[in-house]
Amino acid sequence: MKRKIYDVITLGGSTRDIIFYTNSGRIIETPRDLTCQKLLGFEYGAKIISEKVFFGLGGGGCNTAVSFARLGLKTACWIVVGQDREGDSIIKDLEAEGVATEFVHRDPKLSTGLSFITITERTKDHVAFLYRGANNNLLFPHNVGKLLNAQWLYVSSLTGKNWKRTADAIIDLVNKKKVRLAWNPGETQLLAGQKKLLRVLKATEVLLINQDEAIELVLSAGFKPKRINDPKTLIKIIKEWGPKIVVITQGKKGAFAYNGQRNFYSPVISAPVVDTTGAGDCFGSSFVAGLVKCKGDVRKAIKLGMINTASLVQKIGAQGGLLKWSAAKNKF
Repeated sequence: MKRKIYDVITLGGSTRDIIFYTNSGRIIETPRDLTCQKLLGFEYGAKIISEKVFFGLGGGGCNTAVSFARLGLKTACWIVVGQDREGDSIIKDLEAEGVATEFVHRDPKLSTGLSFITITERTKDHVAFLYRGANNNLLFPHNVGKLLNAQWLYVSSLTGKNWKRTADAIIDLVNKKKVRLAWNPGETQLLAGQKKLLRVLKATEVLLINQDEAIELVLSAGFKPKRINDPKTLIKIIKEWGPKIVVITQGKKGAFAYNGQRNFYSPVISAPVVDTTGAGDCFGSSFVAGLVKCKGDVRKAIKLGMINTASLVQKIGAQGGLLKWSAAKNKF
């Protein structure tokens, strides 16, 4: 049987999101902590009540898959869900978006992942509380090259005890099958430090991280540059470790991309913000989709990332505001 050919296969988390709005949270600035410069706090012992609660599909593997599919790429996702109603629902939602689910695995013991996201109504900042569940048993086997055929592999946060084995399998796939790797490492990977991530970094086509994550990665390598809060400094240090393109996002300040020859910058596109959940997944997947659609043009890729993210944040949830390609291409 001939294997299906995909433009991109996403690998990462899948969750059922519960989004909880409140005005009770306070933003606390902590600039002296370079890797945690803001906190969201609540009164100790208080009961936090909300009149606005929403339910949706989430997780990096799912968010990016839906984004790619809406932007017109033939997409599949490699995720793990439980043998439960939430798992059934996630598969149904993905199929409704045109995402192939042949690589969705069902865990017989652990429940589907759950994410509780609290959002401050005034500033739209959020904090997510995660139950990883079946996501912790995600595994990308070493013989995976026999199972799939894709131009790109987009990897978001990996969790659980298998993530290092999965990373090794990804490297083998990239080296043997010439698959292009876009990587948005999660907290578990960043905590491992630069030295343990070096092999993956060298195999990466596009590395996507935010500024706090970039600082954490650079510090883990023993670097202490004077301008450590400067994305141009960070991006050049990280580029030396192997990725062909490094992208650093700065939230409301925009994003930088560096291909070793030129720095690209884009400010955010002004839009009324309702919810920033999934903004990182949206920007990263849109950037890679832009490279595919626009034949490697980094300037257009970063612009597509901003266009789609501006649309996403105007609606509730990690996917509700994602654009289709027919709408996105008219905004260039």
